[in-house]
Amino acid sequence: MIDDVVQSLWDEHVAWSETAGRLRSRRTLWRTVVLALTTLGATLQTVAVTVPWAWAKLGAGVGTLALALVPFLTRYFLTSEETSKWVRARSISEGIKSEIYIYRAGAEPYTGTDASEILRRKVRDIRNWGRNVEVERAKIGSPTEPAPTKLLGDDYLQQRVYPQAGKYYRPNAKRNAELAERFRWAGIAMAGLAAVLSAIATFFGDPGSVKLGPWVAVLTTVGGSIAAHAAASRYDFKATTFFATARQLEDLALDWQSSGKSAPSNAWSAFVRACEEAISAENRGWMAKLDEKS
Repeated sequence: MIDDVVQSLWDEHVAWSETAGRLRSRRTLWRTVVLALTTLGATLQTVAVTVPWAWAKLGAGVGTLALALVPFLTRYFLTSEETSKWVRARSISEGIKSEIYIYRAGAEPYTGTDASEILRRKVRDIRNWGRNVEVERAKIGSPTEPAPTKLLGDDYLQQRVYPQAGKYYRPNAKRNAELAERFRWAGIAMAGLAAVLSAIATFFGDPGSVKLGPWVAVLTTVGGSIAAHAAASRYDFKATTFFATARQLEDLALDWQSSGKSAPSNAWSAFVRACEEAISAENRGWMAKLDEKS
């Protein structure tokens, strides 16, 4: 009966995790669309006025439409409210997950005969955070996956701490660091090319019938859009936070293993709490940073 309760609560975590994933994917999609439309619009409008071609008016019209869609999409799909929904769904998912791992590890406050009742109350309180996201949660339905079983000692390390550090935080730190570097170099390339074209136009004039001045503006606009996209995505911040949390979890695990202490005990409860608090602090940190602006 207790296992059924835990499974039901774990399914809530799974559902909220999928809700958060859906909201994050939607947010990323619209940010990418805005970046693409800004680049396309600026390019087509500039081509229309600098390069003689039969479809110049059509190109200018498409470019104008693309740029006109940017503030519209930003206003309706990239608001702080939309970002907040994702942050809230993710917080609920991770909060439930953390409490269930503490429960399965037999750490405080889940050491008495009323442990399952305490867990139910905790999860209910966490779930109440999502009242303004319930429509998004309802779209997910009732997904399920096996809940963790009892995790004492090495089981908790092997199924929670090490996978979280090695299979989630470190790969995500690497991925975000790589994305930050790619966007940084793309921005530098745009700025460098704009500087070269500006120098050519200043010292040699516009060669032939090609007007370089407008293209300098295009490259500056695109470079600014790339920088804004990277800043909004917080790649550098997430890479730093993920890496630091992975290292903290690994240090906690090494300290526990070298301590010679065993589970269950007060020391074990303190260790489990320290691990879950490290994970919770990471979630709160970068998600609060993302929630500063949509």
